[in-house]
Amino acid sequence: MTEDSTEKVEKIQVEGIIEKDKVVITDKKGFEEFYSTSYIGTKVKKNDDHEVLIIDPVEVLLLCERNRILLWEDNDSNKKLYDFESLLTYFTKFDERLWQKYIIYMDLRKRGYIVRTGYGDGIDFRVYKRGADFEKDSAKFLIFPVFEGDPIELRDLDKVSRVAMGSRKDLIVATVDRLSKPIYYSVKKFQILNREESAE
Repeated sequence: MTEDSTEKVEKIQVEGIIEKDKVVITDKKGFEEFYSTSYIGTKVKKNDDHEVLIIDPVEVLLLCERNRILLWEDNDSNKKLYDFESLLTYFTKFDERLWQKYIIYMDLRKRGYIVRTGYGDGIDFRVYKRGADFEKDSAKFLIFPVFEGDPIELRDLDKVSRVAMGSRKDLIVATVDRLSKPIYYSVKKFQILNREESAE
């Protein structure tokens, strides 16, 4: 499903609750609008067996940009309603690279890919083939963002490449240039080993 077709389906606004660096959706309409239709969020069962939808910051920014989510300061509807810029400022407190990650996230979605959050350890996104069922199919790519002024050690790249190989996924290093344009590099295990050996 492409971004254009997704935007035509989404019509309602859903209220969310900010919990530190996440947003929680309890409205069942949000499950259908965001999770089932746009592949956004992660379903989580609470202690009372009540299911909620957890939205990550890049996903929150997307929903805000589309005017699909309502969030208030201190979760108080009598206070100021967050806009895109204020949400970006708020969530950047938890991740100073959020804007660059959002550029990559949005670019991948505009290309028609299903983009889910990653495994941690620098692997920020899992990317599925166009038309895949992310609940049944495996991700095709793992996205490892690297940004200017934040160098990466080869041993770290080797580590994430091992994760990708172990899970039979392609590792993609993504960066954002000075014009805010995403650039992608495919990484192969043997290339990293060759570099390490030549360095010795």
